[in-house]
Amino acid sequence: MDNKNIRKSGFTLVEILVAAAVLSIFTLAGYKVFIAMSRSFQKGSWSLATQNKLRNGLNFIREEMQKATYRTDVMVNGTTITDAGFELNLNNSDKITDGKVAEWYICLPFVSGDINSPGAIFKCELKISGGKLLYSKGLEEGSDPLNKEKIFSNYKVLEDVSELEIIQEDFDPDNKKMGSLITFVITVKHYDQNQYPEAHVINRTGAKVEVGVLRTL
Repeated sequence: MDNKNIRKSGFTLVEILVAAAVLSIFTLAGYKVFIAMSRSFQKGSWSLATQNKLRNGLNFIREEMQKATYRTDVMVNGTTITDAGFELNLNNSDKITDGKVAEWYICLPFVSGDINSPGAIFKCELKISGGKLLYSKGLEEGSDPLNKEKIFSNYKVLEDVSELEIIQEDFDPDNKKMGSLITFVITVKHYDQNQYPEAHVINRTGAKVEVGVLRTL
């Protein structure tokens, strides 16, 4: 029998190596696509969840700031309002990365002769510490028998805060007595800056305050 007519079966070592190299290239490309899609999905999920947290946190802060009031003493012969010392104090920097952001007071009226409404003064503080936006509200004077106000001690409103910008302006430029509009613009960065160095979310809230505003912090 002529050996030339015998068909060889199987693959040569060179063919196996070439096939392995091609397979490796496709596998690597597929893995990179998978990783990119996975990171994109995780980034999108984080962004959506963070937007919700930002919105809820900023709504909470806005509601608390809009409660800022002067001290009021209601007596038989009239009402006395004390404004000095009960203004809303803001940080004197427009952009903050760490430190106190604002301080204000929430005052329940002191009504003379009304044992059910003796009045109360709560001191409120908003600050950034270690990337966390913290809120505290404590009773300074009087009591709150009806529990109108909830007490907070370094309550974590937000985390991974990289910057907070303060914008102060008149609520109505034509009527100064309408109070001020305090706007906070907050930037939150992704907690894993190695994997997602550019991932961040920005949101803002505006609170209308009717007490005086000082930039003394």
